[in-house]
Amino acid sequence: MSIAVEVFDSRRNQLGEGPTATGPNNNHVQWCDIYGQYIRSKNLISGQTSEYQTSEPVGFQIPRTTGGDILGTANGPVLRDEKGNLTQLPTRQEADGFVDKNVLRWNDAKVSPDGYLFLGSMAYENQSNEGAFYRLSKDGKKLQRLFGDVGISNGMDWSTDLTKMYYIDTLTMKVEVFDYNQGEISNRRTLVQIKDGMGYPDGMCADANDNIWVAFWLGSAVRCFDGRTGELLEEIKLPVQKVTSCCFAGEKLDQLIITTAVGNPGESMDLNEYPQAGFIFIA
Repeated sequence: MSIAVEVFDSRRNQLGEGPTATGPNNNHVQWCDIYGQYIRSKNLISGQTSEYQTSEPVGFQIPRTTGGDILGTANGPVLRDEKGNLTQLPTRQEADGFVDKNVLRWNDAKVSPDGYLFLGSMAYENQSNEGAFYRLSKDGKKLQRLFGDVGISNGMDWSTDLTKMYYIDTLTMKVEVFDYNQGEISNRRTLVQIKDGMGYPDGMCADANDNIWVAFWLGSAVRCFDGRTGELLEEIKLPVQKVTSCCFAGEKLDQLIITTAVGNPGESMDLNEYPQAGFIFIA
């Protein structure tokens, strides 16, 4: 059975990423356009939309329970309150003890169910080992580098029992899994080895059955894998090439929001061939 997909929001994103679903009945769907420098949202029920711009590329956005957002601006992260005021959080330089060798930015992040912010970096030129993976303490005061040698730090999520953390470094062409215990990760291993022709694994989310849904850049699809065995279970085809991430939304968390991109700066895109590139989709 093929899963039907339709356009959820037709505002074109240069690089749509990092969707979240929060608020009453998980109906407030929000995402970032990394290089368009927008945070955009749409309500699943009312259809009401909003957006605001950021002063630099923004690799992730996470709504806060107290209002406003945590933003992965290139030199952030920062807290943004509802009035648009920004507060700097600890930076990569503070965590690493040195200045970035090349031009890096934040790429993807997620708050664990037990309250830590996990976030990763990548180099603008996609060097395979310049990025790193970090954890921000629950009080927002300490950013710790967990490991380096990262190409493009991307999707992550947790098993329902909070004993496993799934993780993607796109350039490894793998979905990996860690043992997880109260913010600590260990025993890194491969769960899925991505096959040739699938595209590049990008953002992801987990479901209530501990299956993981992975977006594929240059793969025109979101694919579902068993979170225990890595077996391919399902494929959602999209009418665009560059599929970037996904999250579940709605009262029953049974609707999948899928972000896509036109491409990175300087990449050409034939919008005649892919007229919906950069749109947000729903399955």
